[in-house]
Amino acid sequence: MTSKPYGARSRRIAQGVTFALGAALGLVACASAPPAEVYSTPASRSKAPSAESPPASPSELSARYAKGDRKFDGLALQGAALSAATFDSASFRGADLSGADLRATTLESSDLSKADLSGAKLDGAKLTNALLSDAKLNKASLVDTVLWTADLSNAELNGARLDQANLQHADLTGAQLRSASLKISLLETAVLRDADLSGANLTQATLPDADLEGAKLIGANLSQADLGRAHLKGADLSGALLCRTNLLNTDLASAKLEGARYGSTTTFPKDFDPKAHGLTADACCDETGFERACGWRRPPSE
Repeated sequence: MTSKPYGARSRRIAQGVTFALGAALGLVACASAPPAEVYSTPASRSKAPSAESPPASPSELSARYAKGDRKFDGLALQGAALSAATFDSASFRGADLSGADLRATTLESSDLSKADLSGAKLDGAKLTNALLSDAKLNKASLVDTVLWTADLSNAELNGARLDQANLQHADLTGAQLRSASLKISLLETAVLRDADLSGANLTQATLPDADLEGAKLIGANLSQADLGRAHLKGADLSGALLCRTNLLNTDLASAKLEGARYGSTTTFPKDFDPKAHGLTADACCDETGFERACGWRRPPSE
């Protein structure tokens, strides 16, 4: 009579141990893998290839998606009107969507690797977990776009507008962002190793705990940006504008800072001597219109 309760209790204990072990292993995997690998689920890794050729029009694309087709690799719809459409978990590898209107379009967990989105309008689009590695987004507009945990490694975003974009936990390793605008963008814990942000505008951007090792920020505007605890080993901030920038608890020991300008409200790590590292105190940073007073202008994009 007493064996059944003890047997059930033993099974519950065993199940609990198994669950705890699985959770622990999951946490270890998350801690060791890049953000994009942990969260993203590209369509190309799970969807079978379509036997049909790519759609020839926006209406055909929408119709085939509605029927369950998710494979649109090599699609060529330059300048297509696709705003407010939904293409979650679809594959557009190598697609040509340059100049397309994708405003407010949902492309969550979709694969756009090596796609050409140059000059495309993606304002307000949802690209959470999307794969955009090696994609071309030069001069594209991504204002208020959600790119949370997206993989943008080695992507070209020169002259792109990413103001107020959500790039938290995104992977931008080796990405090209020369003269890009990232004002008020969210880049918390984003990976920007070896990324080129020369001449970029990062005014009021939030980058706490971001990985900027080896990144180029030459002549970038980092005024009012939050770089608290950011990883800047080997980063080049030569000539950058650091008016009212938060660099508290940031390791600047090996960063290149020659010619960077700062003001009285710029916060540095404890015991850090900005002049000894080649920075220049500039009263323009304390002016109301500090950007104009400091003569910073966004360089022309390529």
